[in-house]
Amino acid sequence: MAIKFILDGCLIAASFVLAYFVRFNILLFVPPDSIPHFQPYLRTLVFIVPLWLALFKLFGLYEARKFSALIDEMAALFLSLSLSTLLLLGFLFLNRELWFSRLLVINAWGIAFILLALSRLLLFFFLRWLRALGWRRRNVLIIGAGEMGRLLAYKLSQDKTSGYKAIGFVEDDPAKLNSFFHGLPVLGDSGAIKRLIVSRKVTAVIFASAKFPAEKILDIITENERYGVEFKLVPGILELIASRLDIDELGGIPLLTVSEIRLRGFNALIKRGVDIILSALCLLLFAPILCFFCLLVKLTSPGPVFFTQERIGLDGRVFSMFKFRSMIENAEQLFPQLEPLSEVAGNIFKIKNDPRITPLGRFMRRLSIDELPQLLNVFFGQMSMVGPRPPLPREVVNYNPWHLKRLRVRPGITGLWQISGRSLLPFEEMVRLDVYYIENWTLWLDFKILMRTIPVVFFGGGAY
Repeated sequence: MAIKFILDGCLIAASFVLAYFVRFNILLFVPPDSIPHFQPYLRTLVFIVPLWLALFKLFGLYEARKFSALIDEMAALFLSLSLSTLLLLGFLFLNRELWFSRLLVINAWGIAFILLALSRLLLFFFLRWLRALGWRRRNVLIIGAGEMGRLLAYKLSQDKTSGYKAIGFVEDDPAKLNSFFHGLPVLGDSGAIKRLIVSRKVTAVIFASAKFPAEKILDIITENERYGVEFKLVPGILELIASRLDIDELGGIPLLTVSEIRLRGFNALIKRGVDIILSALCLLLFAPILCFFCLLVKLTSPGPVFFTQERIGLDGRVFSMFKFRSMIENAEQLFPQLEPLSEVAGNIFKIKNDPRITPLGRFMRRLSIDELPQLLNVFFGQMSMVGPRPPLPREVVNYNPWHLKRLRVRPGITGLWQISGRSLLPFEEMVRLDVYYIENWTLWLDFKILMRTIPVVFFGGGAY
C-alpha cells in the first residue's frame, strides 16, 4: 500500500499541474497578461497533496482488505476526491486573499479522478497477473469438507488470481479422513489444526462448516492467532441478518431486536421506480436482438417462440415468467424421467447435458439471451432487475421455513447467485446468498450486481 500512497501523491500533484495548463492554455477566459504565475500554484501543492492523501486514508483507500471489489474502491475514490475538492473550494471561498481559479480546481478534480482510477485499474490487473504466476500466494486451510468446503476448494483451484491456494481440509467426520475432494486431501481432524498451520505454512484459515460450535472456533482462533494467520468464516443465518440487529434491554437483560427488512416501504418504492426505468430502456435497447432471436427460435425448431412457466414471486404469488424457448416442444413431459439425474443438491433441477435443449437453446443459455424476455416481467411488476432467482412451485413445496425468506422480495433477472457461480452453486448456498442480499440491500449493491453480471454473461460462467 506504500506504493499506492506515493503514486497517489505524485498523481495528485500532476493533476494540478495539468489543470493549470488546461485552464490557462486551452480554457483561456482571461487576457494573457492576467494569467497568474505558475510558482504560487506549485507552492500550494505542499498543502493540497497531504490534505487529499489524509482524506483518502480516512476513506480506507490504503487498507489492503477494505474493498471486496474494484468497483467499491472506485466509488470510494470518487467520493473522497469529491469531498477533497469541496473542502478546497470552501477554503478558497473563506480565504479570499488567496486568488485561486475555481475552474482550475474543478479541472484538477476531473483529471485526478481519471489518473487515479487508471492507476488503480492498471495496478489491479498487474497484481492479478503476478498472483496468477504464484506471487505471494497464501496457503489456505479449509475447515470442513462438506458441500461448502468443497465448493470453496473448487473455486480457489479455478481462480489462480485470488492470491489464495487451498492445501487441504480439516474434518472431524471419521468417514472423510484420508479422502480427497477436488484433488485436495483431508489432512486431519480439528486437533491437528495447530500442527498443520506450522508445518504447512498456512497463512489463512476458512471455517466452512456449521458443525463447529462458536466456542470451539474461538478456541482455535485464540490458540493460533499468534502465528499471524488470517481467519475467515462462512456466515450462518444470524450473521447474515446482523445488519438488522439492534441492541436492547429488558429488565437489565441485553437483547438483540431484529428490525424489518430494508426492502419495504420507501426503499421498495425506490427500487420499483429504478426497475421501471431500467426495464423500459433495456427493452428499447435490445429490441433488435429480441426480434432477431424470435425469428431464429421459430426457424430452428418447431413450437412457440416464447416459453412461459409458472414461478413463485413476491410473498408467494404465482406469475408467468417469460423466456425464449430453449428446449424441444414437449420438454416438460420428459421431466419425470430426467429428475433423478439432477447434478445440483437441494430443491433445484440442473444437468449439464440436458437432452431437451436445442442447439440454439444451448447457445442462448450460455449467454443468458433466453432470459431477455423477462424484462417484460420486470416492467409489469412481477420481477425486479436484481433479486433472488424465481423458484418453481414444485421447489417451494420442499422448502424449509427459512428458505421461504427468499419470497419476501420480488425475484430478479440477475442476483448474487448468478454472479457467484450460477449452476455450480448448491441450493443451500444459493439461499444464503439470497438472504444476504435481502438483509443488506442498497441501490449500490444492485448497481454492483448489475455491473458484475456483464462479464459473467459474456464469458458464460457456470451457465447450463
